[in-house]
Amino acid sequence: MARDGIDLSELDEFTDRLIQSSKEAGKTQKKFLRDQGTRLRRKTAQRARAEVPKVRVERPRYVREAGQYHKSIKRGKLHAKNGALRIRVYSGDPIAHLIEDGWTPKARDGSRGDAQDGKSVFEDAFEAFTPGYEKDAEEMIDEMIRKI
Repeated sequence: MARDGIDLSELDEFTDRLIQSSKEAGKTQKKFLRDQGTRLRRKTAQRARAEVPKVRVERPRYVREAGQYHKSIKRGKLHAKNGALRIRVYSGDPIAHLIEDGWTPKARDGSRGDAQDGKSVFEDAFEAFTPGYEKDAEEMIDEMIRKI
């Protein structure tokens, strides 16, 4: 190829490095998202412990252990949706939506009490987590580019 005056060996090496880095990038992305999901779960659980009190309920037909909401905060598995990798943090507690969105208590005699405001634990934790996530994502992308 040198007799034409054009040497493509460096271009071939660069394309090989790009192909190899794209394979490594998939693994790096998945690990990064799992780590960030775990960090968000920890922050969400920490905020839940600070804002939502542990209450034990014991009735003839219903028993609820104290701290069930706090224990139910989990990190989901990595999945792809619309071509993008995603991970979620959720609560498996059956009454988590009431804690998040609020509710109106009903007494045993059928009367209604004052509406209770929701705590918005997941939304607040996500908003507090977002700037750190964006910074970490930029650093990861810079590192991947430097490896190429």
